Amino acid sequence: MIVEERDVSSMSPQSLARMMDLDERIGELWRPGELAAILEHQLSAPVELDFSYLGEEASQRVRALSSVRGPQIRSFGDLLHHPHPPIELLELTKQFAKDCRKRPDGPLPGEIATVLYYASIVAAITKCGRRISKLDHQSLRYALDWALEQAWLDEKTRELLREGYRAVDTAGPETDV
Repeated sequence: MIVEERDVSSMSPQSLARMMDLDERIGELWRPGELAAILEHQLSAPVELDFSYLGEEASQRVRALSSVRGPQIRSFGDLLHHPHPPIELLELTKQFAKDCRKRPDGPLPGEIATVLYYASIVAAITKCGRRISKLDHQSLRYALDWALEQAWLDEKTRELLREGYRAVDTAGPETDV
């Protein structure tokens, strides 16, 4: 592949800034329709597959937790929308999403990992009555505001995040949910 060389001294300041601002360029990698498709894929992905990096013992634990009370949990969508999801699986999901967010070369775009991260926190609050995060209420509300503004968010996850927002909002700043 032949790449044309350009004299950077002839480039506009805006072009140079765009070239050097990797964070801005990363944010432009995915269009809303693509993010919607990636989220849909991730929510239908088998939980066992993404947790296989934890090793065989942990994979067996995930399989056991996935078949506890209520409907079987096969995917992340099943987990997040389960009436009584296992708290341990929500914690693993939160950690998986956090790890994905930290890695620019991770398996998920940052936006998708962020939604998965907050959705697992909210599912723990709304469905288990437990907090799995040290985030204060204000920070969680701010994050949920961001997530709810995303046009590519599916309606079922959007409703889960709204429920979480209401739960945190009614709990007040000093109490645990």
